[in-house]
Amino acid sequence: MKLSYHLLIAALVVCAYTSQTVFAQGVLLRGIGATNAAVGGTATAMPIDAAGALQWNPGSISALKKNEMTFGLEILQPKTTVTTSGHADNSLNGTTKGNAGEIPAPNMAFVWSTSRRSPFTYGLGMSAVGGAASLYPQDSGNLVLAEHGQSANVIVLQVTPTVSTQLTERLSVGVAPIVDLASLNINPMSLGRPLGQPLDTYGTKYAWGMGFQIGALYDFQNHFKAGFMFKSPVWAEKLYFTGTSVSAPTAGRQDIKFDLNLPMTLSAGISYDGLKDTIIGIDVRYFDYANTAGLDKGINFASGGIVEGLDWNSVYSVNVGMERKINHRLKARLGYAWNEAPIPGRSSALCVSAPMITQHVFSCGFGYTFAKDLELSAAYSHAVYATLSGPHPLSGLHPAYQNTTITNTLYGNSLFAGITKRW
Repeated sequence: MKLSYHLLIAALVVCAYTSQTVFAQGVLLRGIGATNAAVGGTATAMPIDAAGALQWNPGSISALKKNEMTFGLEILQPKTTVTTSGHADNSLNGTTKGNAGEIPAPNMAFVWSTSRRSPFTYGLGMSAVGGAASLYPQDSGNLVLAEHGQSANVIVLQVTPTVSTQLTERLSVGVAPIVDLASLNINPMSLGRPLGQPLDTYGTKYAWGMGFQIGALYDFQNHFKAGFMFKSPVWAEKLYFTGTSVSAPTAGRQDIKFDLNLPMTLSAGISYDGLKDTIIGIDVRYFDYANTAGLDKGINFASGGIVEGLDWNSVYSVNVGMERKINHRLKARLGYAWNEAPIPGRSSALCVSAPMITQHVFSCGFGYTFAKDLELSAAYSHAVYATLSGPHPLSGLHPAYQNTTITNTLYGNSLFAGITKRW
């Protein structure tokens, strides 16, 4: 018992120390479903529900004690501002609040085995695994919004048919193809355009993507488990945008096709269930944004200032979670997550429409079994206020912009609810 408490305390200390200079993991959601979100997204070696297991380690579904089907919904509520300061024209220095409203993210997961004697376990996940939104009005007192407002809406839907096999009494491995359907709607659209000449878009269409993931779970049979997951990049068809440019010499209708994929992801974790009615776990993850199409490049001034990408960095994250059984009906859950910054300060102006820079995320929740093998789960998470500042892209080219700084801020809350049937 003392060992397990020391492990949990050490994990929390590591998180608290390293999170002083970090922001967010990007567009991908930290937790999938009410149970996984309540424990901070921890799941690679802690398979306590179908949704988290399918998302973070396909090999871990063999360790679920029963067949399981779960349905859930997350409601995200981001709060953002953008500020211009230091511009030569003081009338363009100001702060504007965003008003994105609420963002829904549904999820469904299904895990079953044909019999207790079968080494195979099958699963199917259908979830919104990424999402973001922003909405800024036109503001003549803010440089970045002086000519027009800005808005963005991102949704990534993912399907993961999964199979896991129990190779030995201790080791299970799983594999899953990934099918994504994603939409990115930005207005005005600056990606693939010369700097300062965005496209007023009419809209976009959904794009398909494909990838795969593999995972393994090893049970040491001394209350410890270890897990590992590799998720390939999700290679997507080009995003398509159509709209009108009001800037010479490209005025008139314009069509844009832009490459934007999801990153390769690695996740490793350990869990411990030696405490009575308690399981704790920790995951360490790596998101390879810096080598992902659409996220790896920035502004190419050598080619006329074309915005070739969002110029993100690859990042690490740490997730810590705990579930404790209070009685035969009620379970309590706690979690904490931190992430390195995918968005460097130099790209602050490029990410006004999607400032995903949250620094610390705390979560809590519960599961209540109100009928035989039927559980209601709920969770709440809070992303603590974070800020990111950087120079205006024209700061080195025009005297009026020399000292101009663009600052984004973001905090937010999420509510989760789900219902799970086991048999």
